[in-house]
Amino acid sequence: MVDAFLVGCTEKFYEIFGENITGVYLHGSLVLGGFVPAKSDVDLIVVTEKPMSRMDAVQLTDFLLEQSGSPYPIEISVLNRRQLDEWQHPCPFDYHYSEAWRNRFLTGGSTYGEEREDPDLAAHLTIIHHSGCVLFGKPVDEVFPPVPKQDYLDSILSDYEDCLENVEVEPVYSVLNILRVYYYLEDERIYSKDEAGQWALSSPFSKTVVKVLKRRRGDDVSISEEELSSFKRYYQEKIEASLQEKTVRVRGSVNVGD
Repeated sequence: MVDAFLVGCTEKFYEIFGENITGVYLHGSLVLGGFVPAKSDVDLIVVTEKPMSRMDAVQLTDFLLEQSGSPYPIEISVLNRRQLDEWQHPCPFDYHYSEAWRNRFLTGGSTYGEEREDPDLAAHLTIIHHSGCVLFGKPVDEVFPPVPKQDYLDSILSDYEDCLENVEVEPVYSVLNILRVYYYLEDERIYSKDEAGQWALSSPFSKTVVKVLKRRRGDDVSISEEELSSFKRYYQEKIEASLQEKTVRVRGSVNVGD
């Protein structure tokens, strides 16, 4: 069913953009593993040769408002080749849609019209290089420039800060993404949410993580604010210590070369 959904989306994007389309690329949980049909987004990047037109944006918005959430929510960014000629962080984009922005679009708002920048794109493009899927168009290496590790780290740390603030409100997303950041700092490996959760089953917060993983699968499991606050404090200390260690290591290597 997911495959048919992806085919339908890709065909519609080609219908909208025509010969201007460079490619359609899948990232996120569908390529990392751990896609939960009732919970997860379908994460897409569309690349065009030239900037999209206002009519393109209108047609794309109409399609997304109709199709996103039926049955899978879509998160999509549209970038043009000029924006990818030379990597910059945060990366500019032409258009973005997610279900979090649905009401904005329904009331006449848009992300089209003024070039904006999104720090999350450093993470998305890193995942595309790591394990992304080409649904249509040119190979990944011909389209996307390499993303420096520091930009990827900066991107996931920005999301991590949001997770610290929202762990009691959105425990599943926040807990698993905090763990992903922690494990990336440990070994520079990109983990899916489920992989990070599985690794944490041997941690001091295994009981909390089990509850989070169950809730991610749709179980009605209670998670107390107290245990979430304890989890946050513990991993915040771990992550900050790891970042300090990396900073010292980088300074030391610079000094050696002076």
